[in-house]
Amino acid sequence: MSKPVFPNTFIIGIQKAGTTTLDAWLSAHPEIYCYDSLKDVHLFARFKNKEEMEQRMAKETPAYNQEPIVLQSAVNYIFYPSFLESISKYSPDAKLIVILRNPIDRAISSYHYFTKMLREKRSIEEALLYAPKDDLPFSADNNDFTYLEHGLYFRQITNCYAYFKKDQLLILDYEDLAAKPEELVYKIFSFLKVDTTFKPNFNAKNITGTVKSDFVQSKLLGTNKYRKWVVDHLIDSWFPVNKRKMLKKKIFEFNTAKNNSSKPHQQKEISEEGKLILKKQLKNYFSDDVKNLDRLLGTHYAQKWLGEPE
Repeated sequence: MSKPVFPNTFIIGIQKAGTTTLDAWLSAHPEIYCYDSLKDVHLFARFKNKEEMEQRMAKETPAYNQEPIVLQSAVNYIFYPSFLESISKYSPDAKLIVILRNPIDRAISSYHYFTKMLREKRSIEEALLYAPKDDLPFSADNNDFTYLEHGLYFRQITNCYAYFKKDQLLILDYEDLAAKPEELVYKIFSFLKVDTTFKPNFNAKNITGTVKSDFVQSKLLGTNKYRKWVVDHLIDSWFPVNKRKMLKKKIFEFNTAKNNSSKPHQQKEISEEGKLILKKQLKNYFSDDVKNLDRLLGTHYAQKWLGEPE
C-alpha cells in the first residue's frame, strides 16, 4: 500500500457535461496524480472520516509519486452544499474545476443516460416536467433523477462561493471540449500551474451513446443470480477494490455504441411537436437562473443557450 495523499484539486461537476473526459485528459499529465478508481465516488458520503478516506486512497495503483496536483472527481460535489463544506474543511486551499453545459441539453442527455443504465423507466415528458425541489439530501435517486435541479448553475456556483474564494474555482464551457480542446486544457494547466505544453489524447469518454446489447446491459445492471455469481466468484476473488470499478467501466464502454445509429435502450418515443413543447417549457424554467448566472459571472449564456436577447 502506498502512502495516501489527500486531493488538493477536485472536478466538482456538472453531471453529463464531460467530467469523465476532463478527468481522463488531466490524469494523463505527468504532474497530475489522479485517483482513477475513485472517479464519481463521493468521499464525504462513502467514508466516515478522513482516516477512512486515506485508507481507501492508499490502495490506489499506480502509487502517488510526488506529483504536485492530486486530483479527485465527482460530478455531484457541487450539487450538495455539504460536500463543498467538507472539501473546504479537509482541503481549504483546494482548486476546483466545474464545466457548464446548456441546461436543457444536459437534462435531456442525463435522461437518456439513466434510461440506458436501466435506472429511468418513465417517458421523457414525465421525467423532465416536474416541480423541482429546493433542498435535496444525498441519495441515489436525488443524484440521478434531479434533471432540473442539476441545471441550476447560479444556485450551485453561489453555494460554492460560500466556501471558496472565486480564484479557487475555474469555470469551463462544455462546448470547448469538442471545439477548442487545446485551449481548454491550456486554461486548466495554467490554473493548476503545471506544464502547459503537455497535450493529452483528446478522445471523449463516457459518451451516452446507445446500447449494443440489451442482454449484456441487463445482466450487468439487473439484480439476478448471474450477476451475483460473477461478482462473488470472479470479480471479488480476482480484482482488488481499486480495479473493480475500472473493470465495470471498461465493460460498459465495450457495450456502448458511440453513434446514434440505433435506438437507446428502452427509449420512449416523442414526436417532433412534443420535443418543441418540452424544450420551450425547459427554457422557461431555466431562464431566470441563467440570467442570474450571467450577472454573477459576466457571461452571455442566456443568449447562447436559450436564445435570449442581449
